[in-house]
Amino acid sequence: MRYYKTTFIWLMILTAVAGYSYIDWEKTVSEEKRKEEESRLFKFDPPQVAAIVLEKEGSLIEIERWEDGWRITRPLMAKADSEAVEKFLGHVTKSKNDSDYVMDPAPSPERLLEFGLATPAVTLTMKVGKDLETHTILFGKRGPTMGIAFARLKGQEPVYRVLADARSEADKDVYYFRDKRILRFNPVMVDQLAMSRDEMDIRLKLPENGRWVIEKPIKARADHNRVFEVMGMFFNSEVKEFVDETRANMKSYGLDKPSAKLSFWQSGDSDVTVSISIGDRNPEKRGYYVSMSDRENIFLVEEDLVNSIPRDAADLRSRNVFYMEAEQLTKIEIHQRGKIQTLVRDQEKEWHMGSLEGEKVDYNQVKEFFDALASIRVRDFVTDNPKSLLEYGLYPPFAQILLYEDSSTEPMYLSLGGKTPAGYIYAQSGAEKSILAVDEGVKGILNIFM
Repeated sequence: MRYYKTTFIWLMILTAVAGYSYIDWEKTVSEEKRKEEESRLFKFDPPQVAAIVLEKEGSLIEIERWEDGWRITRPLMAKADSEAVEKFLGHVTKSKNDSDYVMDPAPSPERLLEFGLATPAVTLTMKVGKDLETHTILFGKRGPTMGIAFARLKGQEPVYRVLADARSEADKDVYYFRDKRILRFNPVMVDQLAMSRDEMDIRLKLPENGRWVIEKPIKARADHNRVFEVMGMFFNSEVKEFVDETRANMKSYGLDKPSAKLSFWQSGDSDVTVSISIGDRNPEKRGYYVSMSDRENIFLVEEDLVNSIPRDAADLRSRNVFYMEAEQLTKIEIHQRGKIQTLVRDQEKEWHMGSLEGEKVDYNQVKEFFDALASIRVRDFVTDNPKSLLEYGLYPPFAQILLYEDSSTEPMYLSLGGKTPAGYIYAQSGAEKSILAVDEGVKGILNIFM
């Protein structure tokens, strides 16, 4: 009994010590936070800044916070890169004012010249809060370590050392602060895409089943990843250079008769949401002139971006022969040299040879078959308009694989014919009437159940 009493007393003591330690830790954190706040050069945070004015070398840049983000209002009206503006403000508002950061509390004219503050290289004014209270900081030279720069608050004497990043961010041109995105909406929302180039028109659509299809110049399945790769290039690329703020002289940029054009439809839009027109190439700057339907200016993009636009539909076609969900299949037929092997699936998802009453098929054997089907790739699209199946050994085919889905009356099928000159096998898929070329290894799939 004495043992339990002693243990209880020790627990009470430890609890009290832990509680005291927590209170002491909380006071320490609070004190450090207070000192941190007192040491800040500016007593406000980036979200409180409503406007920015940057003056340097006779130029003036004004940026204002709007409901939809930052906008440049001088020297032109343009959408700003909000991320770049916020990054810049973050560097500036981290500046310190305590003794460790004061380089000279009352500098002489000679010292101001030494710091580069006799004639500041950059002047930044921030307008804060509803009353637009102004706070101006003057930036001088970089420090010898290159990690710092010298600065001074307007109307005050001390010279501070601040993060060099704060000065370098402020010492940027309009291009840096400008929104350089080419496309300004989410690519996931796109459900139609059209491309024209070299007299080839391609149209793609995303039906409700979520599988991209090519509608023009042929009806075919599209490669989902390839479509997103092409779109991603434009969504992730930036304007290389802003060339002209008007479209007064489209001809001089080759935009009166574009060499290529892309159009995007957002989900629910019956008309084109935005289109991109490609003009002449500028060989010196390694870029192409571009205009867009949702803005008035003309700009340059990297030539690699334009080169990424597919030149024909084959570049966007799916090279999967079968686009299937194995769980949805209820029946398999393999036809070869007059023989037919049938497999059916019961309600417990077990596969049987011949009929539901037939011998059960080993799961590993079924998985091997489905994995092999999924691995078949189109090596070449031979023709979309075959005049005769006979010349490809497909009339009749030497073998066929038919797959039946629960909800479909028509099977998916793959017919196999003769050899191509390159050593592949001519084939025709039930998804498309085109003549394809597939690897000769497809024959091995037939032997899994035959």
